[in-house]
Amino acid sequence: MTSSFLPGYLDRKENLADLPKVTDVAIIGGGLLGTALAYYLSKFGIEVTLLERSDLNREASGTNAGSFHFQIALHQLTKNLTESEEKRLSDEVKLQLDAAILWDTLEKELDADLGVHFTGGFMVAETEEELKVLRDKQSIENKAGLETHVLTGDEMRSFAPYLAPDLSGIAYCPREGHANPLLVGPTYAFRAMELGAKIRTNCEVLKIEPLDNASPYRFKLKTSRGDISCNRLVNAGGAWTAELSAQLGIKHPMGLSGLHVNVTEPHEFFLKSMVQHIGRRLTLKQTPNNTFIIGGGWPSRTENYPRRYSNYWASAAGNVAVAVRVLPILKDVRLLRVWSGVWAYTKDFKPILGESEKVPGYHVAMVPTGFTLGPMVARTLAEYMHSPANKNIIPKEFSVDR
Repeated sequence: MTSSFLPGYLDRKENLADLPKVTDVAIIGGGLLGTALAYYLSKFGIEVTLLERSDLNREASGTNAGSFHFQIALHQLTKNLTESEEKRLSDEVKLQLDAAILWDTLEKELDADLGVHFTGGFMVAETEEELKVLRDKQSIENKAGLETHVLTGDEMRSFAPYLAPDLSGIAYCPREGHANPLLVGPTYAFRAMELGAKIRTNCEVLKIEPLDNASPYRFKLKTSRGDISCNRLVNAGGAWTAELSAQLGIKHPMGLSGLHVNVTEPHEFFLKSMVQHIGRRLTLKQTPNNTFIIGGGWPSRTENYPRRYSNYWASAAGNVAVAVRVLPILKDVRLLRVWSGVWAYTKDFKPILGESEKVPGYHVAMVPTGFTLGPMVARTLAEYMHSPANKNIIPKEFSVDR
């Protein structure tokens, strides 16, 4: 598309301007969820100040592979699916389809090229047992409204001749695709700023203090750049969501993991669709500049902030080995870069979203599949905060207090 705006970071003069003393809504976290929420709240005319302790889009939002995951993935499955488990998976697929609808129009909404492409996605199986899983999940996906097709044998080899010919089968989803994670969050921030939001980076929230009824505000935030009071507070801290909520006595069922992303040298373009594996950790895509991005959630070494999660050679090698097994042509393509990010997830893999009943005014926006669902989740929370009487907009199972 042709756009009047080339996405990028805000001018640092704006980011480093003085911190306001008060604001209606303070958002902690400058990743995709925080910046998207700042944009959607600002569209409603709500006063917003976003606080990021480092730079925008620095952690998970900018270090993931940018994939849209709509098919049911390995980490969502359990053995011997019960009726309730099938309903859970169906609900998750419907949520992802709602997210896809938003991604369809996001570049037009933000007037920017975000690298959004819906070019389809493969989920591959190597064994007959894995093929059965593809068929089982296809039934759930189709009932939920997601189009997927299971192909085997000559039909599979004809449809995707570049994949290993001895795979037991593939599930193809026309709806899947990807966007550029380096552009989406910063673009949201830029558009939010244009609508009046204040974006402050290098501003770490050190302490959250609830205020008594004598104050016109509910919270005071002590930050590395001074104090700011707010009426409503949103925790969009990603991997540090639970750490922030603990200050208010709220516990979240969360876990953390590092993950690797690998990038190769360019190769003649041929792979339009994303590739995943139903039994092993793999996401694989070829970018418009002809490099391959290889990921899939392989672990990295935990480091305490402000250090970044660091690489395990075993993860990089293992990830690439699976990629070569599925796409043999990669054996002659050199690996150029490896980096690590952090992945935060809930134990039930559901978002934490909405306002706490225990601490009125305190909101949380956290989702395990943050890139795929992030914009939609942020918009949903903004709609609730604009009209709090409409509590049904957020499913009860996403409760902040669960």
